[in-house]
Amino acid sequence: MNAPYISISVITLAVLGLLVLVVAIRRNRGEQHEPNYRVFFTLGIIWLPIGIATDNPGLWGMGAVFLIIGLANRNKWKKERGWSDLTDNERRFKVALIGGLLALALLSLVAYYLLSSGTFGG
Repeated sequence: MNAPYISISVITLAVLGLLVLVVAIRRNRGEQHEPNYRVFFTLGIIWLPIGIATDNPGLWGMGAVFLIIGLANRNKWKKERGWSDLTDNERRFKVALIGGLLALALLSLVAYYLLSSGTFGG
C-alpha cells in the first residue's frame, strides 16, 4: 500500500471523526439548524448541467435531487441579507473567505501552468 493512500485515509478518518464530534455536541446542546433550501436549489442548478455536460451521472443525479429539494421547500426560502445588513465580523469573514478562495484559484492556475509547461517535470 502506498504512503499517500495511508495519509489520505488518516486525514479522511480524522475529518469524519471531527464531524461526528461536532454533530454530537450540537445535539447535546439541543441546537436545531434549519437548512437553507435556497442553497439546495442553487446547487441543483449548478450541478445538473455540469453533470449532463460531463456525462457524469453522479453530478447530474445529485443536482436533480438538490433541485427537487430546493423547489419542494420553496416556501421556506429565507431572504438573503445584503452586504450592508452584515455585521463587521461577518463582512471580514466573507472578505477573508473570498480572498482565500481567490488565492487558491490563482495558485491552482500557476501550478497547472508550471506542470503543463514541463518546468517541474510535467
